[in-house]
Amino acid sequence: MDEVLAYTWLSCCSRLNRRSQKFLVEAFGGAQGVFEASDEEITGCLEVYGAGLGQRRSHNILPGRDVAEAERCLNLAASMGASVFHYKDPAYPDMLRALPDAPMVLYALGEVSLLGASGVAVVGTRRASPYGRWAAYEISARIASCGTPVVSGLAEGIDAEAHKGCLEGGAGTVAVLGTGIGHCFPASNRTLFRAIREQGLLLSEFRPDDKGFASYFPLRNRIISGIARAVVVVEGAEKSGSMITAGHALEQGKDVFAVPGNINQPHSAGVNRLIYDGAYPIMDLDTVPRMLGLATRRQQTILHSLSKEEAFIYEIVREAGMLSRQELCERAGMEASQVASLATILELKGLLSGRGTKIEVAK
Repeated sequence: MDEVLAYTWLSCCSRLNRRSQKFLVEAFGGAQGVFEASDEEITGCLEVYGAGLGQRRSHNILPGRDVAEAERCLNLAASMGASVFHYKDPAYPDMLRALPDAPMVLYALGEVSLLGASGVAVVGTRRASPYGRWAAYEISARIASCGTPVVSGLAEGIDAEAHKGCLEGGAGTVAVLGTGIGHCFPASNRTLFRAIREQGLLLSEFRPDDKGFASYFPLRNRIISGIARAVVVVEGAEKSGSMITAGHALEQGKDVFAVPGNINQPHSAGVNRLIYDGAYPIMDLDTVPRMLGLATRRQQTILHSLSKEEAFIYEIVREAGMLSRQELCERAGMEASQVASLATILELKGLLSGRGTKIEVAK
């Protein structure tokens, strides 16, 4: 059996939850191994080794090994011009594969290279304030100016502004959908949906023609954080989808940033709680690029043009954060006059900044 068909078939097995699907794939060496196993072998495997998977007992878990629905989904995806990535596909994101409930397949429409680009997620409430919309747009544009894609959920409010800011900043954006890739929800984002299809990537684990259910949207949040290197929460109540995404990010060992909010506003309660609990506060538009070590396109061009000696000095300062000129000479093992010359060149190029006897990477 074709691997893509096997994994699509397994993803369509509604009697198995996502944790059980991944567990069985690992136990039987792939989706085809699961397909060829008997119900008795699968049930026995889940009962003996599957504790904690949250799998309900079910007789005849994989009835008939019928692949018709899987074939329909693949044909529909092909008719849309979509790509399908399965769990063992080399192009499947490693960070997502590590999740205990990783999806067996991903349907992708648009620039598929963005799937492995390690972007930054920017999420928040649908009922965003004018300030929240501004912050989401500008933060995303600044991240995009570093050549880094922004990941979000195509919802109204913060998500939509994050996608728009990323596109305006010149980078592709990834929209993780709570529906199939054939549906735009909400309909008010249809223009944005088309723009992302042309300039970014639409991504979903659900069947291509699936219109979605309320339960799908919390599920898609783990994918938003799962394919991102960090998560930025702009606005959100304490019990909201953006808080779920932040929770997934923390469980996945990702950095979480939050925009401080007005304590009189309900949609600030979640972000302020995140900061109280240890999330990095967004102090300015450069907070995320600076803390994640992202360089603007101009900086990237300059960095690529540095001489060997200039790059050596820059890396010493970058790793140290801030140090004295004397310490820089000692670490570089060079004469003071040579270090001073190289540091001056790097300052003129806008990469380093001198503060009296100290030197640091320019902000």
